[in-house]
Amino acid sequence: MKLRPFELALVVIFGILMVLALILLRTNKPDQDAGLVTLGGPVVIWGTLAEEGIDSLLFDLSKVNKNYQSVSYHYVSEEDFDAKFVNALADRNSPDLLLLSQEFLVQHRSRLEAIPYTSFSLRDFKTAYVDGAEIFALEDGIYGYPVAVDPLMLYWNRDLFSGVNRLTPPSTWEEIVGEVVPGLTIRDFNRNVSQSAIALGEYDNIRNAFPVISMLLLQGGSSLVAEEKNEYKVVLNEAVNATKARPLSDAMSFYVNFNNVSNTLYSWNKSLMEDQELFLSEKLAMYFGFGSEAKLLETKNPNLNFDIAPVPQGGTVTLSAKRTYGRFYAFMIPKSALNKAGAYTVMQEIGNQSNTQKIADDYGLAPATRASLAVGSNDIYGREIYASVAQSRGWLNPNLNKTEGIFRVLLEDISANRSDIDMATSDAIKRLQQAF
Repeated sequence: MKLRPFELALVVIFGILMVLALILLRTNKPDQDAGLVTLGGPVVIWGTLAEEGIDSLLFDLSKVNKNYQSVSYHYVSEEDFDAKFVNALADRNSPDLLLLSQEFLVQHRSRLEAIPYTSFSLRDFKTAYVDGAEIFALEDGIYGYPVAVDPLMLYWNRDLFSGVNRLTPPSTWEEIVGEVVPGLTIRDFNRNVSQSAIALGEYDNIRNAFPVISMLLLQGGSSLVAEEKNEYKVVLNEAVNATKARPLSDAMSFYVNFNNVSNTLYSWNKSLMEDQELFLSEKLAMYFGFGSEAKLLETKNPNLNFDIAPVPQGGTVTLSAKRTYGRFYAFMIPKSALNKAGAYTVMQEIGNQSNTQKIADDYGLAPATRASLAVGSNDIYGREIYASVAQSRGWLNPNLNKTEGIFRVLLEDISANRSDIDMATSDAIKRLQQAF
């Protein structure tokens, strides 16, 4: 078909336009990273949680934003963290971000960046996070973005309980004292313990002795340590709502009954193996462990028929006064971070609701955000762990190693009759105050 001059001109014009469009498309490719948040360089994270969960999250984030390929996570054990962190600061090679529990907060507070309340108001912080997370909201600012909570729980051996016709774990200390310890502790004529109901009374062979004692203090109404004008006041033996109560003295008086061979509650002594190992060996009916330990116990003894429950409380305690000890994990920025801007961006991204939920699921923890907790958990242990978060609290201990040493000496002085309870607790409080 022969085209007329006008039609031929239109075809030529459209052809030229098409060629120009193709050239423009080839030379002006859209930037695939347009709109993606940049980090301004590498971001190095140190934390005391194992690498697998955080590495998995960072990998997922890098698939959406390739800038996260420059974010790395390094696991540091709790025992080694203090020395490695201080040495890194001395070498001017600080990590950019830390993932730690509140147990490290006071010791390293002077090395951490405080986010001012003008940037993140206390009202917004309280709205976003569970009550116990407020331990990071100190007088001069917020020292951490909470991520997850690991509450202290009661593990119980279902087979040992069913052997004495008990189908449920105890919910009160009165049940433990009056029924469970007499029914599940086995001793011979010489008072040798072959099966224990509960591990209390000692320190060195109780894996979570510090959290357990802290739990008893919290249940006794103590706030343990108060911050006043950027200073710390030790109030272990002062109850918030009961002026006559002495939480530390009362806790110690109760605790040492279980290693007193002449006491009816005698069920534990320093010659026994560590409580977690004895629980795994099915010679300990109840074990106080963190929620995150559940999967570990399953792995170590797949045949162990155990379950998890909230820690026991006083029989007359109100719902609002129920307490357990919890580890609250949060992201913190060191003052000497080499890439503070990038660290802050990563902290906000990983700290959002969906990512903190993933971290909690991967580590057997509960999320620290109210919104995620409200969704709940379908995990076999998660439901109980989530339910204990509202009761969980931590406290501002000066240095975990020093505090554990003070508690250990306190128990030894009482058990060996070197001091009475009043003198021993008074001495412990003085030593703790000096540790700040």
